[in-house]
Amino acid sequence: MAAVETSRVLLVDDEEALVWSLSTRLSRARPQLEVATAHDGEAALAKFQARPADLLIADIRLPGMSGVDLILEARRLRPRLPVIMMTAFKTTDHVQQLASTSGTGFLDKPFPFERLLALVDEALVRPSGFSGAISVQTLPDIVQLYVLSAATGLLSVRRRDVEGELWFREGNIVHAVTSLGVVGDDAFFDIILWSGGEFSMRMGAAPPEETITSSSTELLMESCRLLDESRRAEESRPSRTGWTIAPPAPRSSAPPPSAPVTSLEATPAEPPTVRPPSKQQQENIMNIKEALAKLNSVDGFIGAALVDSDSGMLLGQEGGGALNLEVAAAGNTEVVRAKRKTMGNLNLKDAIEDILISLGKQYHIIRPLRSRPAIFFYIALDRSRANLAMARIALADVEKDLQI
Repeated sequence: MAAVETSRVLLVDDEEALVWSLSTRLSRARPQLEVATAHDGEAALAKFQARPADLLIADIRLPGMSGVDLILEARRLRPRLPVIMMTAFKTTDHVQQLASTSGTGFLDKPFPFERLLALVDEALVRPSGFSGAISVQTLPDIVQLYVLSAATGLLSVRRRDVEGELWFREGNIVHAVTSLGVVGDDAFFDIILWSGGEFSMRMGAAPPEETITSSSTELLMESCRLLDESRRAEESRPSRTGWTIAPPAPRSSAPPPSAPVTSLEATPAEPPTVRPPSKQQQENIMNIKEALAKLNSVDGFIGAALVDSDSGMLLGQEGGGALNLEVAAAGNTEVVRAKRKTMGNLNLKDAIEDILISLGKQYHIIRPLRSRPAIFFYIALDRSRANLAMARIALADVEKDLQI
């Protein structure tokens, strides 16, 4: 998501600490925005007259000119001005009427910052790049895209008369539910195994709750296994089913409608029953987790992952903090592929032992497994505390005990 260029936000509240906090967080979350502030209605109107804003965020109760009067006066100067109203008090009929007008959002204090950010996105943010209609054969393809892009929002899915929701927070799948009442991991697998329908994504929507217990990597790996089994069972019966997404509807202040997007092309067979991972798969997952956990003791440890360079997917992860390991896995997969391609062009008959990337504050080490070079360790270290020699030794020791 990217804001319209030169978008300017005017934030008005008599609580100076709140104004400072919200403006700082908005600037960090949406660096494309220019955030101006004021602490009373008169000062805000003067700033707006000198340079009109693209969005006005104002508390209803302000010293001197009220927030309602400020909004009405600002809209006299700019009739279609989007507005977000804030209040900690019971609203009057006049305020409620104003809040119901087009282009007006409403926040009851206290409110989560994510809710404010979602309303700002509704008013100013448009999808960057291209938009249009796409078609995919299986849902994991599109789910992995939103995981790798660290998306936050709601992926709505429809198959005939059944609907499902997959909620993301910063690339993590945190909630899933179907209209049949299934929730959590089971709902995720039910939705993933639907073999045709429509989907649409609403970026910035905050998840209402967290019901997913598995990591995004585990969910995607298991869903791919289940789909492979389903595909083998259906090989004898040709199918024209697929997933489609329609171009987004025109932006409005009203909640997105739940109207159909595109019709199903065929009527597929019912999906197979979801089965838990096999004993061997569970052992592999535990073995990977134990191996990565050992790297926690490395000086300066930030995070580590085991990555399949053929697909770019995580097989396991440990730590990470603010570092999104799933995004790092995808990006470093490209590094490994590029290096191997270069070695091939140079006709170097050799193998990669490790790749060191030195940043200003971090070291990133990529180490392919000797036994299975398509799989590599990735570890991030705090440069001020790291010992590269000990880190390489630790990686070699962990690799000896790793069994996949």
